[in-house]
Amino acid sequence: MRIVATSDTHYTVDVKTIPDGDVFMHCGDLMRTGYPSDFEKQLEWLAELPHEIKLFTPGNHDFHLKVYPGPALQQLRDVGVWVVGLPGNENYSTYKLPNGMNVLGLPYVTNLPRWAFNETDAYLGEFLARQRSIDIVMSHAPPKHILDSPKPGINVGIQAYRDFARYHKPEHWFFGHIHECYGHEVQFGTEFWNVAMCDRSYKHSNPAVVVDL
Repeated sequence: MRIVATSDTHYTVDVKTIPDGDVFMHCGDLMRTGYPSDFEKQLEWLAELPHEIKLFTPGNHDFHLKVYPGPALQQLRDVGVWVVGLPGNENYSTYKLPNGMNVLGLPYVTNLPRWAFNETDAYLGEFLARQRSIDIVMSHAPPKHILDSPKPGINVGIQAYRDFARYHKPEHWFFGHIHECYGHEVQFGTEFWNVAMCDRSYKHSNPAVVVDL
């Protein structure tokens, strides 16, 4: 099974730049403004993607899903996209892939009170304590000290995510949020991937990541 993962696209993407695969994963910040008009533009390129399975975990720019979750879920489903990780509805927390692997979606950020899906580290610790048998994580924000440093000496990842990774050791963890830290790293036996497409200047500089399971 081939996974194609990206994040932080913020604008319409040329679908010709997205590699073929079985599963497309978008780890949040599909939008720039979060307004309905912005959302509708992004639906157009998502609909064009040929991947059999398309998964999306929202990010802090994706206000439309926080304000209008019901209509947004239906619109995404209409273009073949399944949302993984939507607060308030446990049915959208996980997704089982055809190979039996369980995917957990985490749209949250911390310390960004005016943005969508902002939560405390304590809340996320309690939420993650209820999760079991997770093979792949799609989060918007990174775990603490893992590809999470926008400037030297500054780490903005989430401690609860790091604790979860250390204890549960999922096989793969995809995220974005920190545009400056696109890349790959292995810790605790987990492969971590920052798949942010946009660079610091919000230009589409980084290709989608391809992982064969």
